[in-house]
Order: sequence, then C-alpha cells, then structure tokens
Amino acid sequence: MKKFLSVFLVLLLTVAIFAGCSDKNEEGKDTSAADDTAKVTDNTAGDSGAYKLGMGVQVNTEKSKDGTAQVEATIAAVITDESGKIVDCYIDTVQNKMSVADGVAEKGQTYRTKQEMGSDYNMKDISGIGKEWNEQADFFAGYVKGMTGDEVSAIKTETNDAGAQVAADEDLYAGCTIGVTEMIQAVEKACKDDQAYDFQSTSNPKLQFAAVTDDASSKDASDEADGLAAMYTTFTAVVEDDGKVLACCVDVIEPKIAFGADGAIGEVKFSGSKREVKEGYGMKDISGIGKEWYEQAAAFADYVVGKTLDEASGIETQQNDSGKMVAKDADLYAGCTVGIDKWVAALEKALEK
Repeated sequence: MKKFLSVFLVLLLTVAIFAGCSDKNEEGKDTSAADDTAKVTDNTAGDSGAYKLGMGVQVNTEKSKDGTAQVEATIAAVITDESGKIVDCYIDTVQNKMSVADGVAEKGQTYRTKQEMGSDYNMKDISGIGKEWNEQADFFAGYVKGMTGDEVSAIKTETNDAGAQVAADEDLYAGCTIGVTEMIQAVEKACKDDQAYDFQSTSNPKLQFAAVTDDASSKDASDEADGLAAMYTTFTAVVEDDGKVLACCVDVIEPKIAFGADGAIGEVKFSGSKREVKEGYGMKDISGIGKEWYEQAAAFADYVVGKTLDEASGIETQQNDSGKMVAKDADLYAGCTVGIDKWVAALEKALEK
C-alpha cells in the first residue's frame, strides 16, 4: 500500500512540474497569454484571410503662383488585415502644373505621376542618399508595413535645413530623406478609409495603382470672367490574384483654380475628394437612380470584382444625351450612370503594371 502511494505521489508531482513549466518562463512569469499574443502578432495576414483595400488622398494647391496653377496630390493605397495592420502599401504623387500666363490655360498636356517619372524626376543627383523620389516613396511604403493607421500617424518628424518635415527616425531617414508629412497623412487616411473594400484571399494579393489626369474642362480668362485651371485626376487602386480582380477603389479630385486675364491666381475651390465629401457632392437629387457619386463608384467596384483582368480591362462605354461616356452594360448602368471613361482608363492602366 505504501509503495502504491509513493508511486502515485511521484506521478502527481511530475504532472505539476510539467504543467508549471508549460506556462512559465525562467523568471517564473506566466507566458501562456503572451504566447497567444505573439502568434496573432506574427500572423499579419490573419487566419481568416480577410483584408481591406483602402485609399487616402492628401491635396495641396498652395504652390500655385501667378502664371502657374499647380496641384499636388499624394495618394496612398493600402491593404490591411483583420487587425488593421498594413500588409501592402503603394504611395504616389501627382504634381500637375499648368501655365496660365496672360490668362491662357495651357491645356492638352500629358501628366505623369512621380512614380511614372522614375529617374526623369531628377532627384537622385541632388539626394543626400543618392535615391530617386520613387525609390524613397517605396522605402517609406515598406517601412509602414506591419503598422496600424494610428502607428503611422505617430511617426515623428523634424524640420530639415530646407524647411521640410522629414523623418526623425534614423532607420526611416536612412532610406527616405524627403518630406514625409503628406505621405503619413495619406496612409493614415487609407488605413481609416470607411469605404474600404472588403475581400478574402488565402495567398498573396497584388496591389496595383494608377492615376489619370484630364484638363479638358479648363477655360481661358477674359476681361469679363476669370479663367479656370481644371486638372482633374482619377485614382484607381486594384487588388488582383490568380488573374482575377479581388478588390477595387476609385476616387477623383477636382480642384478648381481661378485665374485672371493677367495670369494672377484667384480663388481655389476644393473641399475633398469625391469619396471623401460623400453626400456633400450633391449628386443624389439629380441622379436618375437616386445615388450619390461615391455610391456609384462602389457599384463600379462591385461590378469589376471577380472579373478576369481582360474582362475588367474591356468595359465598354457609350455616349449619353449629355455627352458623357457611360456604361454600356445594363447591369453596371443600373447602379452607375455617371461617366466612367476615366475610371476605365485608370483601371486598365493599373492592370497593365
């Protein structure tokens, strides 16, 4: 009987020791909860494969000056996982300039983003780290992967000798010495985009982006009326995997810069991108389907999702009574009656990359 009790006590002690070792580290602290947290932190893609595609735009027209209208818009497109962390990020900037000297709007230009310019932007030779703008923007995009929107907004900056707000963090500054304030703001907006597109993926979704600028609405000034510099840009972000579209977001900015017959810059009107202003855009009451612009853009995104790249790039349009190029497909037109030719052009441009 004593021998049986001894063996039983030894077994109980052994189980207790192993149980204690499984949940405690060398300092005797409970690590079971910490291990669970570490697993979630390391799995940035999320166990469910649930993602969001968001976009954010930060617009600046303050560099306009007499004789030249200028619009700079920094755009960020992000894929975030179910915990709100950035899985992928793309940053670009349009730097649209139009001569309005003597009251004449210089229309018909070709506008390229800084990413599209690449080495033509000519920053490498004057950069202290020998990097072009697009290389530094890509470095910033890589740096914020794994962060949440709040963590990106908390990136500290400091003023350099040229007055720009550059990264205070040495690791970030080592690969990105340009001003980062508008990048931070655009990424934060993208992470907190309340119209972000939800999608599922079990592999490695590819984020692509393009911008298309049109200045056809610009007008020369006269003695009776101001001119208008209208450099309107359409942004399209798309996620594709295995030859199909998983998510899509479309946005448009329409900053209106007035100028006089002498080329002097006048009033600038811009209250936000079309997705940002929502009902403030005022389309619902005049829409034949009773939908705001952002709602119709969402319908376009829904229509594109699930299509092959060829199908998404082959959306047909037709001219309506107002001269707008609208969707030819009845299913798409049922939810989106606005002109979509620029949307299609930007989408096709993004999918070509």
